[in-house]
Amino acid sequence: MLLRISTTEDSEYHLWLTRRFIKVLWTALITTMERDPQLQKTLLPGVKDAIIGMRHQEAVAASDFDKPHQDGNRTLTSNTGPLLVTGGTVTPQKDGTTRLIFNTSDGTGINFSLNEKLLHALCHLIISSSQNADWNLDLSVGDPNVIAADRSVVH
Repeated sequence: MLLRISTTEDSEYHLWLTRRFIKVLWTALITTMERDPQLQKTLLPGVKDAIIGMRHQEAVAASDFDKPHQDGNRTLTSNTGPLLVTGGTVTPQKDGTTRLIFNTSDGTGINFSLNEKLLHALCHLIISSSQNADWNLDLSVGDPNVIAADRSVVH
């Protein structure tokens, strides 16, 4: 799976994520979501899964997946081609973001942070891409059968 990460300096990294790496990464991403302090108050696993599922649906609905990558970004991996991710870490931060560090086969470390919406968007893209690749990973976020409530205001 090819992951393209753009920076605020209009640069871009291209990273290869293997099926094996996605399996390990997925567990870390879900564990990070489950460690949310607001969810620690909820003791029942089914309730946690429902809340995570609703948050995921809301974040995905608020994301724009049709927006193309910005033209003109300087590709930082243009000399080597996409870098193969061989390991990494996922760490929840005190400010509510999640820090990901991807280690590549050439020794490069790619560090980036995601807010909750971007974390859910990344998970959605991983799910979609793994299904398209027919990787049979059976990935989901929270309880996929829960439907997020419509929060529109009716007067």
